[in-house]
Amino acid sequence: MSVRSLWKNAFAAFLILAVCQIAVVAQYTTEEYAAYESAINADPAEREDTIVEFITTNPRSTLVEYAIGSYLQLMQEYQNQGQSQNVFSAGEKLLTLKPDELNTLYMTAYAAYVLQQYEKVTTYAEQVYTQQPDAGIASILAMSHLQLNNEEKVIEYGGKACAELDPKDCYEIMSALAKIYAGRKNWTEAAPYAEKTIEGFDAAQKPPQVSESRWVEVMNKEKATAYTILGREAAEGKNWTTAISHYSEVLTLSDDPALKGEAYFYTGMGRWEQKQLDPAMEAFAQGSVQRGAPHAKNCRQYLETLYKSGHNDSLAGLEEFVERVTR
Repeated sequence: MSVRSLWKNAFAAFLILAVCQIAVVAQYTTEEYAAYESAINADPAEREDTIVEFITTNPRSTLVEYAIGSYLQLMQEYQNQGQSQNVFSAGEKLLTLKPDELNTLYMTAYAAYVLQQYEKVTTYAEQVYTQQPDAGIASILAMSHLQLNNEEKVIEYGGKACAELDPKDCYEIMSALAKIYAGRKNWTEAAPYAEKTIEGFDAAQKPPQVSESRWVEVMNKEKATAYTILGREAAEGKNWTTAISHYSEVLTLSDDPALKGEAYFYTGMGRWEQKQLDPAMEAFAQGSVQRGAPHAKNCRQYLETLYKSGHNDSLAGLEEFVERVTR
């Protein structure tokens, strides 16, 4: 399930529109009621402004809550018709009068997310979360802060969202969290999120708007990155059998020279530590030919060291060895 779907599901359960009927016990003047009726029954193109005008003119009226209910129904109609810009502009208009109105904050934040106005999303959705915490809102906040490169906020809201959601509903955020911690070289924190990323992609269904080929491409890329993180975490702990196992998955899933270079490098190191010198040299040879890979140079250096140790400190024949192994 996508983040957007989670938001919609949460919204369906969350939104409670005020009932637009007047209670018998309500206290209002005849003039107020006439103004209210005129506002909510105005032409759709003018209804936003007429309702806002009624609320502005009659701020203490008991009819204000019903006027807000009618306004929210109008926003819901916009949303049902896919008119996110209208939802957003209408929401901001009402929020100037009622800045804490929860349903308006919710709908406006969602519209901003659809419109990719991520600063606005965080402004409004954080107010919603403060009033009524929800995993769907937390997921939207995490993804929006990711777009804004606010790593600490991604960690904060991503952790809250994924603590409640199944991995299949949170794989995007799990992947983001794994990458953030990996970028900080905090492999211990990154590894659990990497595991959940793989679990999530394995269980997730292809989004309907994405082609099968594109889905496979994205899934393989994300899983390869996750296995790289798991491999590195194992390698840092000298758990070479586990590291080699994870890096073998990387080599199966990815054609990225950078990922393959790292996979071959740590596979070579692991084989070397396990006294398997021929497999170690083969791995280093493969890594050395990954063009542009950060680990290619180190692979070449270790390959030469191992090769010379078995060839009387000579590199004669090394290029033939590399060509034979990598062709």
